[in-house]
Amino acid sequence: MIEVVEAGHWTTVQDRGRPSLERFGIPPGGAADWYAAAVANRIVGNPQGAALLECTASGPTLRFDADAVVALTGGHSTGAANWQPIGIARGASLTIGTIAPGLRSYIAVRGGIDVPLVLGSRSFCQRGTFGGGFGRPLQRGDRLAVGRLGEYEPLAAPWPESHRLPARGPWEVHVIPGPQLDAFAEDALQRLTTTACRVTPAIDRMGLRLATPGLRLQPQEIVTVPMTAGAIQVTPSGGLIVLHVDHQSTGGYPVIATVISADLPLLAQARPGDTVRFRSVDQAEAVRAWRRLTGWLELDP
Repeated sequence: MIEVVEAGHWTTVQDRGRPSLERFGIPPGGAADWYAAAVANRIVGNPQGAALLECTASGPTLRFDADAVVALTGGHSTGAANWQPIGIARGASLTIGTIAPGLRSYIAVRGGIDVPLVLGSRSFCQRGTFGGGFGRPLQRGDRLAVGRLGEYEPLAAPWPESHRLPARGPWEVHVIPGPQLDAFAEDALQRLTTTACRVTPAIDRMGLRLATPGLRLQPQEIVTVPMTAGAIQVTPSGGLIVLHVDHQSTGGYPVIATVISADLPLLAQARPGDTVRFRSVDQAEAVRAWRRLTGWLELDP
C-alpha cells in the first residue's frame, strides 16, 4: 500500500482512459501527457497503459509500506530524480514538490496503481467525478494498493534525453484543418498560424483558453457537433479554446483546426503565460509524428 501524506495541488489516478465512449457523453480522459505517462511505466517495467499518478503544478508526498521502484516523468519535479528508476525502501517517503518547468508530472510505481475499474478504466474523470479510486483527486490519508503488472525489468539507465519532449515553452504545435473551416473567412487558418497565442490561467483537463491579441476570426454559427481532444474552438468573440482529454463530447463553437495527437502532450505541459504557435501540417506528417513517439517507446534505450 501507498499512503498519501500530502496530496499536492491536483493529483489523480490516470491510465489510457476510456476511448470510444464519447457517443455516451463520456470523455476519453486518461493521462493528459500520454507520452510521459507511457515512458514512466516503461521505466519501471509496467505495461504502457498501467494506472499511475498525474500531478499538476505540485506533487504529493507518498509513504510506501513495502520496497518499490518508481519513476517520475513529464514536468520537472524538484523533489526527486526525473526520467529514471528510483528505488524506495519500505517505510520511506517520496516527496515530489513543485513542478517546473512543465505543468504535469507522472509517478509510475512498478506493479501499477490498483484501484477499481470503472467503465474499463482506472482513470479519474473530472467531468463525471468518477473513477480514480475515489471519484476525486487524492486527499491526505488516502491509501493506494499496488498491483502486480510489472511484466518487464525496470530500465537500468535514465530515459535518453533525445527521446524526451520539451517541458518548457514557447511551444510549436502542429494542427490539421478543422471540420468547420468553411465557417471562417478564407484566410482564417493562415492568420491563426501566423499569430502568437498566450496561454491564460484558464487551464484544466478539459482544455486551455488562449489569448490572441489582435486576432478576431469571427466564425459563423454552427449546429452542435461532436468534439475531440485537440479541437481548436473559436468563440463568438474570436477567442480560442483548445480541448483536451476531459473535453465535452459535443460543442457549438466551430473548430478551425485540430491539434495532432503527437502534440497533445505539449499542451499538457503548457503553463499560464507560455506562448503557443500553431503550424499547419497534412495527415501524412501527423502520422509520421505519431509513429516517431510510439517508435521511441518500443526502442531499447
